[in-house]
Amino acid sequence: MSDLALRLIVAAVLRDLLTQADQDTRADVRTLWMVGDRKGAALAGRPAGHAQLKKGATYAKVTDPAAFEAWVYAHRPDEVELIKTTRVRPAYQAALLAAAKKAGAAVTADGEEIPGVTVTTGEPTVAVSVAEDAAELLAEAWQSGELWELLGGLLPALEPAKGDDQ
Repeated sequence: MSDLALRLIVAAVLRDLLTQADQDTRADVRTLWMVGDRKGAALAGRPAGHAQLKKGATYAKVTDPAAFEAWVYAHRPDEVELIKTTRVRPAYQAALLAAAKKAGAAVTADGEEIPGVTVTTGEPTVAVSVAEDAAELLAEAWQSGELWELLGGLLPALEPAKGDDQ
């Protein structure tokens, strides 16, 4: 049973090291690449997949509910409903936020400013796509030593100890 415990411990350590390596590499990509860059990689001389820096997502949200509700009440009172207090109908709010997101600014489709709404664009994201046979490629690269050449730099804590004869 201790072999299962050891496997779990090794898996946990490797997961943490690889997670940190992944985060560091993604940060490097966001710093060094331009949005839209897409680069392939090979292992054992065969394509292993590609990585791409995608533009950040755009979000629209109500950041000042009172200003937003007052604006909707003045322009589209039919879209305000009475619960215990008044509120903008959720479907109309979603439609306005979708229009603002599409426009990239807190404006209606007609260009009128919507008070209380903020549109933001997130940080670019790194997307990774692996080839169907990537697991096989990794196994071959591990056996040939090619994978260690890459991972040795990412995971220095796992470098084998050097003996007196090395």
